Amino acid sequence: MDDNQSDASPLLNIFETSFSPKPVTIGLKCLLFGINVANIVLGAIYFHDCPGQYLIPYYLIISGAAGILFLCLTCLPCGDGREPPTTSLPTLCAQGLMILFMFAFFITGNVWIYSLYNEPWDSPTDPKRCNRVLFLYAFWITNVSYMFIAILILVYLCLLAFLCIMRRVISP
Repeated sequence: MDDNQSDASPLLNIFETSFSPKPVTIGLKCLLFGINVANIVLGAIYFHDCPGQYLIPYYLIISGAAGILFLCLTCLPCGDGREPPTTSLPTLCAQGLMILFMFAFFITGNVWIYSLYNEPWDSPTDPKRCNRVLFLYAFWITNVSYMFIAILILVYLCLLAFLCIMRRVISP
């Protein structure tokens, strides 16, 4: 990318720089890949075992596949080793669309999962039953997602407060 283009698109430059060390990024991507594979596998194994909310297995399978596709999209900016890798605008647009889809689908999945929360979902005779493993996995993976989002927001707020304090201390 030449200097004129980088001056005109500072937002693209922010997205192209790495925020974390490469081993941390690779480790997180491997962890997320494993979680997405588990989503697909559990959704497929218990595909017909949740008549109380038959869409939960679909949610796990589709969200797992979308997560793997998004992880693949984040691996696209590859360099030849001589210069830093850059991300093309179409790749960034595809990543943005995937994030919007996964966010909307996450909210939809919350409705499906939490709709069974107060029901006797593990009673074998109840029509609103759902396989215990499937429901609890979907329930807790959703709760862990919320916990992760809360921790991330808290860390960013602490970082922002630290930067504001440092700015006041350093500037006269």
